[in-house]
Amino acid sequence: MNAEAVRATKVPDWSRRLPRPLIIPTVMTLYTLTDVRELMRHLPQDRRARPTWRHVQATLANAARGDEDPLDVSIALRLALMLDRVECRPK
Repeated sequence: MNAEAVRATKVPDWSRRLPRPLIIPTVMTLYTLTDVRELMRHLPQDRRARPTWRHVQATLANAARGDEDPLDVSIALRLALMLDRVECRPK
């Protein structure tokens, strides 16, 4: 089985925890990959289409499959929020 086939058969684990919870005041506190996925679902489509948010989505999917560390999701998310001028801080 090639690497692509193995990656496709991995069951995503959305319950993986972020290294530190992230607080977006008046919006939500993010503890797990599931929380980040929910946040992404509520973003307008034009925002999700931006390269920064597409990177967050790709990093999130890879982390759920175990191919990346949840820390990478936190970093990508914090950068995307910062660029959008959305306050976010570690708990």
